[in-house]
Amino acid sequence: MHLKKPDLFLVAFFILWVPVIFSCENSKVKNEPMVVDGVTILDERLELTLMKQDPEIVTPIGIAVDEKDRVYVLESHTHLPPKDYQGPDHDIIKVYEDSNGDGTWDKESVFAEGLFEGLNIAFSPKGHLYAVTSKEVWKFYDEDGDGFSERSEKLMAFTKPEQVYAHAAILSITFDNEGWMYIGRGNTGAAHWIFQGSDGKEVSGYGDGGNIIRAKTDGTELEIFSTGYWNPFDLKFDNYGRLLVADNDPDSRGPNRLVHAVKGSDFGYQSLFGGSGIHPYLAWNGELPGTLPYAVPLGESPSGLLNANLARLPQDYDDQILCSIWEESSIVRIALEEKGLSLTGSTEVILQGGEDFRPVAFAADSKGNIFFTDWVERVYPNHGKGKIWKLSAKENTERLAQRSLYEPPIANEKVKRLNQLLSDPTNFDQHFRNLHSDDPYVRHAAVMALSSSEHREKLEQAIQDASADVRLGALLALRHSDHPREAALAPQFLEDPDPEIRRMALIWIGSHGLASERENLERALTAGDFTTQLFETYLETVKLLEPQFQQAYQNKEEEISKRIPLKLPDEFIAGIVSDPSNPSQMRAYALRYLEDPADQKELLLEFLSQEAAEDLQLEIIQTLANVPDPEVADALLQVSLSTNKPVNLRAEALSALSRQPQEVWKEVIPLLEVSNENLAIAAARYLRAKSGEEAVKLAMERVLNDGSSCDSEGLRQQLMLALSQDTGKRPDPEELDEWVSLLAGPADPDRGRRVFYSSSSLCATCHVVGGRGGDLGPDLSNVGKSKNRKSLISSILLPSEEMSPEWQGWFIEMKDGTRYDGRQIDVGYDDVKLYTQAEGFIQLKKADIEAYGMADRSLMPAGLEQRLSNQDLKDLLAFLESQ
Repeated sequence: MHLKKPDLFLVAFFILWVPVIFSCENSKVKNEPMVVDGVTILDERLELTLMKQDPEIVTPIGIAVDEKDRVYVLESHTHLPPKDYQGPDHDIIKVYEDSNGDGTWDKESVFAEGLFEGLNIAFSPKGHLYAVTSKEVWKFYDEDGDGFSERSEKLMAFTKPEQVYAHAAILSITFDNEGWMYIGRGNTGAAHWIFQGSDGKEVSGYGDGGNIIRAKTDGTELEIFSTGYWNPFDLKFDNYGRLLVADNDPDSRGPNRLVHAVKGSDFGYQSLFGGSGIHPYLAWNGELPGTLPYAVPLGESPSGLLNANLARLPQDYDDQILCSIWEESSIVRIALEEKGLSLTGSTEVILQGGEDFRPVAFAADSKGNIFFTDWVERVYPNHGKGKIWKLSAKENTERLAQRSLYEPPIANEKVKRLNQLLSDPTNFDQHFRNLHSDDPYVRHAAVMALSSSEHREKLEQAIQDASADVRLGALLALRHSDHPREAALAPQFLEDPDPEIRRMALIWIGSHGLASERENLERALTAGDFTTQLFETYLETVKLLEPQFQQAYQNKEEEISKRIPLKLPDEFIAGIVSDPSNPSQMRAYALRYLEDPADQKELLLEFLSQEAAEDLQLEIIQTLANVPDPEVADALLQVSLSTNKPVNLRAEALSALSRQPQEVWKEVIPLLEVSNENLAIAAARYLRAKSGEEAVKLAMERVLNDGSSCDSEGLRQQLMLALSQDTGKRPDPEELDEWVSLLAGPADPDRGRRVFYSSSSLCATCHVVGGRGGDLGPDLSNVGKSKNRKSLISSILLPSEEMSPEWQGWFIEMKDGTRYDGRQIDVGYDDVKLYTQAEGFIQLKKADIEAYGMADRSLMPAGLEQRLSNQDLKDLLAFLESQ
């Protein structure tokens, strides 16, 4: 481009004065982080440069750099494009080059095009570019090195299923320097899948989790290397040859995670049991024996990884990993440290953007610069936006000694030790001793080695070993060995003194479909003390062994495995509950699984009047809450008024009464003045709906003005809320730190449970905890593990601020003006299905629909805090944190 003279004058002025301006500005705001095009650099030693943006690059995903420092970018045009999308009908791999070394790209070309649903690209050690799409792995040839691919070869592909969801299929690719490539496969939505290599060899699954698949770089010798993932979006090797994987989390079980994958490793997820991630057969952090824990918890939607030593970053980035956190608009550095024979670590944000910053994948050049792609918008479909950035250390920074991509791993004694254990199964005594180890990776190597057929006889002898560690290790090794006598061996563990071993025996029998042992399962419950985990596992094992399920699963009657119904036999739970020989704790917990409590009304009312065990009575009350009936309402009222009942039961009965059709508010009024705080608060919450009645209003005002006998601040807040009185100034919802301070202090998780299930909060309308509640929103049974207190407060106050893509809301507007809101939309040729809170799946004719699309707000309405007192919120948080 030629500049006119005035332009040249302006350029000269800019060159002369801009350094002075920046110098002045920096002196004024020296301690404030630099912001570049809306992205804040939190490490002042780094600098960020915008290299390309739309319309020159749109929706970029994968990125790679060749030996000439040319940058290859996979530009997506087929990722769920909208109907009116104006781009091409295929993906493009573009090449950018800085031919004169001035730091800008002055050459652009197209390396290859024609891919569909491309997800990632990477160069092999021999310099060939590989690309993964949702269904295939491609190898491109640039035989003259001119940056244009003369030909391509499809090495591997799904032969089943015919259609896949792009975010749950083939996702990622990397290589080691020993001739292997590693492919990250998502869970394919629980569909039956078959993946075929170039030599015809196949690997497959049905209801398993995502996998790391490996093959030779020519696509031969295909094998499953590691399993138990949700969706492994990226995988890279560290300096010592450890394979690290960034895995996204299921709908209701977090966090996202960085894992250290080794041969045969299982990280706990199986798609057969649904998308929530919550099931007795599942683990997420090594909770089940035989599964491995994650190394580092990550933020929401980790998308790309980079070994920091491949760039010339500041020296303290040595041995660290960079990770893009798509949902949180950030890039973090992961500081790793050894833990046993594996790793642990922590994260620190180094780049933080706003809503229009969605970093995806990384690559580094030989000069130490990092390039990364930016999807820009928080929507999955192609949208015509995009950016490519360069991240580097400032010139005056002491930097790392840069490593090349396929440089041999640095020698490390712990890595060497783990590889030795995994590669040599012959030393029985060594592996047998290692079953006692506290290191899960040592135990994993021991189980893998002992599962070799040569050790079967010794393993069978270990079933009676005095050590629970040995017996558990023997069980896991025998299960993994595909022993021809497993139907005879597995039941021997059902009466083990250790409940965890009995639980794993149930999982062995259920997951391997050992239907002949159906009548022996109950032995696992009666051989020792009752535990809820053991009971839940027992129920799920019974379901798995039902003939209808076994036939459908073995014959793959459903393409999607999780669509096969998992059901208990008729009246199975009722039989457990009504059998007085069963422990009361077991009977109480079984109540949560009654399919239709209304059908068991008489039995439940009889139990309520006769059972003395408080835990059983509590479960009966919670079950009856969902049985609207005058007789039930009267029984609950009697419990709430009985001075002979424990206060906790009386308060629970009041909470359950709020969901009953009978108006018994007059009898409840006196409970406002009881001396027990919990009971008085429960009464006040129940009466809020009747605060317009003169008798209720007068009673509330009397307690509030004269002081109640319990002198409770929580009660005072509840009464003021009911009477619409000013309860004091609160922070704005966005002021999270102020809310954290406001909601500090004493709280009661039992009261919080009643808040959760109350008509004031409506939490249980959409969320389930411990088997009770609705399913429009995420299961919160493990939310105390996946979210910290501030995150929980944010989710309550700002429900639309962070919406997981799996829970994206959708709307349908009909031509007659009717609107439906829900999730899990399925757009067919003639109709549209939508999952709604009120009716489950509804089916609507396309001809009657005016418009449909993604909701821009969460299905969870804002303003929950306005219906709850400060003490309600404290108690609710205590309940959620206890999960």
